[in-house]
Amino acid sequence: MKRLVTLVLVTFALSSPAAQSGAPISAEDILKVTTASVLDLSDDGRRVAVGTRRLFDNAETDHRRYGDPAFFAPTMMEVQVIDTGTGAADRVGAGLMNVRTAAFSRDGAKLAVLTAAETAAGLPMTTVWVYEVAGKRLTRVPQSAGAEVAANSDLSWTPDGTKLLVALRDPEDDKTANAAFKRLVSGPVVVQTSAPFLDWDAMNRANRRRALAQIDPVNGTKVAVLAPAAITNYQFSRDGMSVTWLEDSTEKTSYDVIGGTDNAVRTMALGGAARTVLDAKTLRTTQPRWSDDRRMLAYADKGEVFVQGLTDAKPRSLTPKPKPDPAAKPPAEDEVESFAVTSFSRDGSRLLLTSKKGWYVAQVADGARERVLTLDDKNEDKNPKLTVVDWTPAGDALLVQYGEPDRWERGLSRLDLATKTLTPLMRDHGVYQGFRQSRDGSTVVFQKSDGTRPAEMFAADASFTNIRKLTDLNPWLSAKALPASELVSYRDADGKVLYGVLRYPVGYEKGKQYPTVFEIYETFFDNGFNGRAAFLAGQGYAVFHPSVNLVVGRPGESWAKGVTAAANKLIDMGIADADRLGVHGTSYGGYATVLLLTETNRFKAAINVSGKVNMVSFYTDSERLGVRNTHAPEKSQDRIGGTLWEFPERYIEQSAIFRLDRVTTPLLTISGDQDPNVPANQSRELYYALRRLGKEVEWVRYVNGGHRPPNSVAESIDFEQRIVGWYDKYLKDKSRPAGTQQ
Repeated sequence: MKRLVTLVLVTFALSSPAAQSGAPISAEDILKVTTASVLDLSDDGRRVAVGTRRLFDNAETDHRRYGDPAFFAPTMMEVQVIDTGTGAADRVGAGLMNVRTAAFSRDGAKLAVLTAAETAAGLPMTTVWVYEVAGKRLTRVPQSAGAEVAANSDLSWTPDGTKLLVALRDPEDDKTANAAFKRLVSGPVVVQTSAPFLDWDAMNRANRRRALAQIDPVNGTKVAVLAPAAITNYQFSRDGMSVTWLEDSTEKTSYDVIGGTDNAVRTMALGGAARTVLDAKTLRTTQPRWSDDRRMLAYADKGEVFVQGLTDAKPRSLTPKPKPDPAAKPPAEDEVESFAVTSFSRDGSRLLLTSKKGWYVAQVADGARERVLTLDDKNEDKNPKLTVVDWTPAGDALLVQYGEPDRWERGLSRLDLATKTLTPLMRDHGVYQGFRQSRDGSTVVFQKSDGTRPAEMFAADASFTNIRKLTDLNPWLSAKALPASELVSYRDADGKVLYGVLRYPVGYEKGKQYPTVFEIYETFFDNGFNGRAAFLAGQGYAVFHPSVNLVVGRPGESWAKGVTAAANKLIDMGIADADRLGVHGTSYGGYATVLLLTETNRFKAAINVSGKVNMVSFYTDSERLGVRNTHAPEKSQDRIGGTLWEFPERYIEQSAIFRLDRVTTPLLTISGDQDPNVPANQSRELYYALRRLGKEVEWVRYVNGGHRPPNSVAESIDFEQRIVGWYDKYLKDKSRPAGTQQ
């Protein structure tokens, strides 16, 4: 398969809410939208390996196997190797492949691909393939006796391109892990104790037991590099002569970090003896940053940055805390600058550090640092959105993904380290993601959307004077009417400025008011293709994604203040019909939706998808996620701020189940019986409580579904159509056409 595309991109104009031509997008169309991801970019930037996926091909998985270390959900995709200069594309293989990872050889002549399947016994079976780019030939690497390539293996090549470096997994380990999983889910007797590890936490760690080896891709011969160990992650040195890995040394389940792991840093020259560089007590749960040659690491601990070479006896602080003066008043906590580690320069001599005050380049040798970019630490909302993509190979600049904080002006910039100037390379109204620079710095690949259509792959030279579009993933969408979008600012009840994304109804006419639905979660700013929003907009709805200012201890109050203010804004704009407002959310957004209904009766229809309603019962449920459901309210997303025993009143106040008598809005709740994240019991509690109270409610269960409830193409179509059907029932007054006022 070949494709030649030489379109040069300059800019995308901001979408306007003019009437669109074409048929509205359907529920089935949502499943057929193709998205792309970069599997690897060759060192010289000439070729990029891209995987393209559709939900249509990945709509079904065995959610009953969630938590089984021997199970890996399918990731069916087509693989292409694309010439970044011409756009010519060649397909790797005959069609869909269940791809785990892929990697180019150093010269870009070969691409290794790891795919996975499942045996009749329910155990993983992997295959390594090698694609010869010039000959366009895909060859299976022969299997040899012994351990198999692990389904969670990385792939890398030796510098000369003759061997592959992989992780191996003994099939007996998979059998043992799968048997332990079956005992936990099937019994007939299950015993769980106060052992150091929760059973499911121990289960989740089981697939870290791996060995490392070199494989000859011609004959499949394996040469052992490292005996089996509990390897969290690993990396071979750039010269291929040594390997460094993080080894799980955790002694018991952590309630401070979800899946928290104490890792020892270990290293070994190939053929030599392994030794410990840092023990687990030093590193704890921190992930280190590595120099390009993999011979030096850096990490942050309590805001202080440390570096250590593999041959050093101990770590050295680059940002030592000032010694306290006994005669002086101790500084306030926010007065002591706290640093995070970003990345090493290519030569390993410098390290990029960040803090609330700015970005710094620190000399590894002596810790001398220079601020290269200043941020406003008093008004953080005023700072542009900045993310480091990479250092230039010469180390004279940084590539920085850029976004304005109050408008759609996004792209890529170059931060010159000598002049400390941030110069736009590409900036417009588009939505950017996945920037990746080739090792030689000649090419940058990225994805871009015009804000309406799904993203496409692009490539650019280092100066961004020649930008090439590489893909045309969804040409059929040109015949579809997609909604225009707009960034809308508003103030919540506390006067804080927030932003939300408005999708206009297809065929929008200024001056008319439309039934409007609010999809809620946390914060929304960027637009881009949204299948469900496009489907709703095609059915005559305005769709708004509002932001809220969440406060620890009072999340329910935050949604009431933010979402109702957003509704007022759209009504004032003349877009939303005040009498035809709906609201829905998924997961945390579903939790928000039901809590919101206990605070206001402004919404005439609502939908909860996989959201919790009872923080007390949820607190210790969903055992397959380990400590996830205790950590979320105590320390992270749910924002309760402490344990159930510290703040029992908060758990009750932030549980909609205790205030459902206030709800007047008809509610549809949708769940998957196999959801390991928010158990379907939460929807069961909601349904039966509302029934008991005489409220209008409907519960839809997808028996084989997970956290994304539908679990097949047919169920996915049913799911989307039910959402629109619910809103049609309550928001479309048949006696009053959309756009008219009472």
